Amino acid sequence: MACAFKPVKLPCTPLARRRFVQDRLSAGHLRELLPFLVQPAARLRRWMPLAIRHRIWQHRTLQSVGDASPAALRRLLADIESTIDVDRLRWLREAHLRASDELRELCDYRRKLEIALVKALLVRLDDAPPRRILDLGCGGGYFVAVCRHLGHACDATEVPASRLSSATVVAYAAVRSALRIGPAIDLAIAANTPIDVPDIAPRSYDLITAHKVCFNGHMRPAVWSTPEWRFFVADICRFLAPGGRLVMELNEDVARYGARRWYDAELAHYFGSVGRVARNWITIERDRVV
Repeated sequence: MACAFKPVKLPCTPLARRRFVQDRLSAGHLRELLPFLVQPAARLRRWMPLAIRHRIWQHRTLQSVGDASPAALRRLLADIESTIDVDRLRWLREAHLRASDELRELCDYRRKLEIALVKALLVRLDDAPPRRILDLGCGGGYFVAVCRHLGHACDATEVPASRLSSATVVAYAAVRSALRIGPAIDLAIAANTPIDVPDIAPRSYDLITAHKVCFNGHMRPAVWSTPEWRFFVADICRFLAPGGRLVMELNEDVARYGARRWYDAELAHYFGSVGRVARNWITIERDRVV
């Protein structure tokens, strides 16, 4: 079910239009200029080689970071790799070359580390004082490893093993062991259900992150609407210290949301009322919720 989309009004003069388009393209807002291309682009993306998609993502995202560069990124990655079991990760990558797409991507450690590092840079963890961080749905734990390398205390959660395939459970454990981060806290997030896990204490964290969110019923018929999101945000913000933030990266669902891609108008308005919305990145301020 696609959402109605209000076209962007372009400036009047040719020069102003050119500058407007250049600014929007560099910021990744092509969907706001040419919404009719969103559906075809989503279909074509799956045929683009992963390496090319990754480089496009890196270039676009580093523009948002501002003072980062590919060279600086490589130096930080080299520092991180010096503290983990790269030989084991390399073996896992080779062992999963013919596995499912999910496991092959999980074990592509160089790419996953780079993505995790860029995400940490986006929330300015590279030059921040030590923080308490909770990462929801950590998967293999790459973001956790990056946060700890940058000097932060980072706890990790993942759904219980009973909800995952045996191959995924084994791969998660192997990757986390090679990253030297230890096991994750079991946490299954459900709609309209308070989080109650002894290992996660209220008012404990300065930052809570959730990357590529799936707990909202992503790509399933009963996907969360605004009331379910409102309940979750209020509940998870109980675990933030005053001044803390919740940062979420939503998954795309063009078939449901059309040119908006990640949310409908009502949900975008709600997220904007308690924080900031930048494409699929949602930053929510705890003090605006509680």
